[in-house]
Amino acid sequence: MKRLFKWALYLCILVVVLVVAGVLLLNTMVKAVVQSRLRSATGMEVKIGKIDIGLRTPTIAIEDFKLFNAAQFGGSPFLDMPEVFVEYDKEAIRAGQLHFKLVRVNIAEIDVIQDKEGRLNIKDIQTKSKAASEAMKGRSQGLKFTGIDTLNLTFQKLRISNLDKPGQVQEVNFNLTNEVFPNIKTEADLQGMAVILAGRSAVASPTGSSPLDLQKLLQQLLKP
Repeated sequence: MKRLFKWALYLCILVVVLVVAGVLLLNTMVKAVVQSRLRSATGMEVKIGKIDIGLRTPTIAIEDFKLFNAAQFGGSPFLDMPEVFVEYDKEAIRAGQLHFKLVRVNIAEIDVIQDKEGRLNIKDIQTKSKAASEAMKGRSQGLKFTGIDTLNLTFQKLRISNLDKPGQVQEVNFNLTNEVFPNIKTEADLQGMAVILAGRSAVASPTGSSPLDLQKLLQQLLKP
């Protein structure tokens, strides 16, 4: 009886270990897939510290997300997000819709760079992402975006630089912490956020520089 109990205990421990290993493997595999697809879609290097897929809750948590500029824009970091947390609606997904109950985003820094030909890195990213999105439409029906109930945004800094004038760097400090934007459903809602962010910003730019229009730039960043 003691031997049977011991083997039962060992079996339980083994099951727990395998389940934990399976969860870790799942998250590792998801991270690899996400990084690979983002590289293909943007042409940029991607690094993700951790992805945690909720098995009992409809949540996705991402830590230490970094996106790097292409070589023509210097290869420097473009986007630094310490945290992205999403709670999605499972019933909406079953109905072919993409609806988020909560999206929490922490942006430490975004670096917008203009190359020597006058092209912006964000324009380059949007062009490549659009081409990748169009290519995927032929392979899947996709999900219709129906909105975000609550967007919780932390946004620290935006840097704007020109490779042709490396000494002229414009820094925009938002210093937003857990700013709540409810009922984000359309592109117009995102553009409205750009107006709010532009109004809340503190801009520091070197003397003699010609800074880009901040509101227009933010609208480009928030454009789907």
